[in-house]
Amino acid sequence: MVNEKKVVEMFVNLAKISSPSLKERGVGDFVKKQLQELGFDVIEDNCSKAIGGNCGNIIGVLKGNGKKTLLFSAHMDTVLPCDKVTPIIEDGIIKSDGTTVLGGDDKSGIVSIIEGIRSIIDEKIELPDLVVVFSVAEEIGLLGAKNFEIEKYQPDYSFVLDSSGKPGVVIVQTPYSAKGRVKIIGKPAHAGIAPELGINALEVASHSITKIKLGRIDEETTSNIGVVAGGEAVNIVMPEIRMEYEARSFSEDKLDNLLADTKKVFEEECNRFGAQLIWNVEKGYAGYRIDKEEEILKKLKKVCENIEIEYKEQSTGGGSDSNIYNSKGYLTLTLGTGMSKVHTKEEYILIEDLVKTSQLVKEIIKELV
Repeated sequence: MVNEKKVVEMFVNLAKISSPSLKERGVGDFVKKQLQELGFDVIEDNCSKAIGGNCGNIIGVLKGNGKKTLLFSAHMDTVLPCDKVTPIIEDGIIKSDGTTVLGGDDKSGIVSIIEGIRSIIDEKIELPDLVVVFSVAEEIGLLGAKNFEIEKYQPDYSFVLDSSGKPGVVIVQTPYSAKGRVKIIGKPAHAGIAPELGINALEVASHSITKIKLGRIDEETTSNIGVVAGGEAVNIVMPEIRMEYEARSFSEDKLDNLLADTKKVFEEECNRFGAQLIWNVEKGYAGYRIDKEEEILKKLKKVCENIEIEYKEQSTGGGSDSNIYNSKGYLTLTLGTGMSKVHTKEEYILIEDLVKTSQLVKEIIKELV
């Protein structure tokens, strides 16, 4: 059986280690030691050089019977604020003290992988070949996964433990995405003496924003401007405005059409006012849809039945390392870990869910041996 005490102890210890994106060194050293104690051959790749971080992806390999290779993955970085996290255990729940995030996203995944594997090793049950990847910089663009050479390991099935939702939740559909900066360059002029000589970038942007589609476009597609900045002084016609834009859709065609339409509106308004448009919006990770008839989903459903947890297929509007692995041709499922209210100071996780997710990892290995 999975040891609840060990699960809680490890999660609390991990949560206390500050690990913002690109500064995962402390967590990296911690998980290296854990994997080595379990008998894994452990390496750290060189992706830190490519992304400017202080830690690479931590990769552990444990040889089993050689019949199948299973990959389990979770990311080491957490969103801010994550310094001096103080976990509080109360009524079967682990939460922060309200001044930081807890870090269950995605330290719940890390703990569940390690403790699930520890439990099955302790019971001396036959193992398939196992690959464990603890990635970096997931929160700022899946950078660790993008730089991880999954093709070196050729997994038959991969599991990323990185979703809210109870243990038993499996993500079968995620969106295609695009994001970047939209910049409008106008012309400065004295706002009190000769405003007519200027081109107000804010005015151009305002006319554009009233014509583009924002918010929920349909059941598959969203669009958002999340950051706006510009201006030099109150008495100067605003010469430049910068906007951070993102869009997502389960349909790649819909995303492409939305991006083309949005860019066209900005171009037309800039031309009308005599302003210049700089469009730096690019498509990011690819979405995916897992065929409901995939054998791995049937096996996962059986795994959930074995340990008496509810199996549930879901879609999500977010992305994870699974998007990268699937785009490279390696079938990957994202699994729920029970993390709740992630990316907020109210984040929490039930101890029961941490244990169940660890049991899920253990049972997946047993079923797919």
